[in-house]
Amino acid sequence: MLLYAAKWSKNLQDNIEQYHFLQAILNSLPNFCSENTNLQIPIPSNEKLIPICEEINCNFKYGIDIELLADKVAMSARTLQRIFKSETGITVQKYHQLIRILKSIELIDQKKYTLSEVGYLVGYKSLSAFTSSYQSIMKSTPNVAKKGVLMGR
Repeated sequence: MLLYAAKWSKNLQDNIEQYHFLQAILNSLPNFCSENTNLQIPIPSNEKLIPICEEINCNFKYGIDIELLADKVAMSARTLQRIFKSETGITVQKYHQLIRILKSIELIDQKKYTLSEVGYLVGYKSLSAFTSSYQSIMKSTPNVAKKGVLMGR
C-alpha cells in the first residue's frame, strides 16, 4: 500500500484510481481499527526485496512463481523465502494474498462490481476461493463488507 501511494501526486483529484483507492481505505478504516489488525502490509528494509514487492503489487491478479521472482534478484527460491519471511514476518505467498485482499476492498468500495467480479479481478478463480481467502484475512466475509458499503459505512 505504501509503495503504491508513494508514487502519487499531491492532487488526488487528478487521478480517479488514486482517489478511489484512498476513499476505499478511508471507508474501511473504522472496521480495520475495531475488528482487525491483520491487514498490515509490511515493507522489507532489504533493498533486494523491494523489486519483489513491486512485482507482486503490479501483478497481484496472477499467480506467483517463487523461482522466477528469485531469479529477478539473483537468489535461490529458498533464500528468497527465508529472507522475505525474516524481513516481513510473513511469507511471499501471504504477502501476495494481502495485496489481493487490499485491492478487493478497493473494488468493493467502488460499488461497481459483484463479489464474483471482484474475486476474478483480483485473481481468484471462484467466488468460494475469494471468500475463503478474504475471510481468513478480514475475519468476515466480503458480503458483509459489500453490505457495509451499500449502507454507507
